[in-house]
Amino acid sequence: MAAEDLAVGTFELKADLIYQEDFSTAPKNWKSEGRGKVWTEEGRLQMDATGVEMTSWCPFEMAGDLLVTYEAFILDPPDANNINFFFMAAGPEGEDIRRLELSGTYKEYHQLPNYIMTFTTGYTRLRPNPGFNLVSEKTQIKALAETEYQLAILITGNTIRCFINDIPVHAYTDDSRLQNGRVAFRSWHTRLWWDNLKVYQVLESLDR
Repeated sequence: MAAEDLAVGTFELKADLIYQEDFSTAPKNWKSEGRGKVWTEEGRLQMDATGVEMTSWCPFEMAGDLLVTYEAFILDPPDANNINFFFMAAGPEGEDIRRLELSGTYKEYHQLPNYIMTFTTGYTRLRPNPGFNLVSEKTQIKALAETEYQLAILITGNTIRCFINDIPVHAYTDDSRLQNGRVAFRSWHTRLWWDNLKVYQVLESLDR
């Protein structure tokens, strides 16, 4: 497959699509944990974490320079409006995080290697783990119900950039950047759907 020319924010990329999931059928080998419910319906991954929490792990292992894109839509009734995304996530020794017996409690993930991008009614944040230290926060963009969001994470070198509807919201340089791991959709006190997860290997990156 030929490399694609892509754009995100002010960046022009040349990249290979290496993984995609459109949820047109039930995804294979995904693992869910938490007290909510996950199922596929109408070509989307539905997640009901009303009053509870839910995490759903993708089986694909990512590594290197990447662009990850996905869509999310918060359904009524509004509550926490919580859109969370884990990436470059692994077990404590670098093993497949899906092999761990986790309950889905948020604090469990804070002790494991990963990055968390959070988008809620009050803010969007980026945190690396283990440690759960806040490295970037924006309060100008707020997650609203009945609104579709296009989200993207661009990882080049040691820098992680996050975008919401093509607007740059986070930029963080991590000299000890995690090099590989898995992604997961995560929510709390929210009912929503996810769709069109794509992972690209970035070959070239140019900031316009």
